[in-house]
Amino acid sequence: MGKQARAYDVKYALNDAAGVKALLRDRHRIAERRYSGDTAASDIIIDLHSAIESAGLTERQAEAIAWVYGRDLTQKVAASIMGIAQKNVSEAIDRAAEAIAGVFKRWEYGELVVEYAEDNEMAKEAA
Repeated sequence: MGKQARAYDVKYALNDAAGVKALLRDRHRIAERRYSGDTAASDIIIDLHSAIESAGLTERQAEAIAWVYGRDLTQKVAASIMGIAQKNVSEAIDRAAEAIAGVFKRWEYGELVVEYAEDNEMAKEAA
């Protein structure tokens, strides 16, 4: 049986913390698209990094974001590395996501839609 591609859109509401967290979670997958000629992916990643830099995050918030979303660690592992409770990592991420969403609101960014395509084999592996 041949591989079949499946396309779907993911919407990121960047004017709220949940949308920012979803974008942070998927940023590696979006960043990979740059290597296949998707210049919009580059713009998304650049804007995300600019928003993070403009959000005025505390050192702890930035570190929590870096461990959990940059290095793909669990909050529990990040907490162990940071020497704090997992609850504190979660709270730092929540506050950071709110601050980043505030930057996107000021920029009047709104909603972002990214189209993904994956073959059925990849979808089965991810499930």
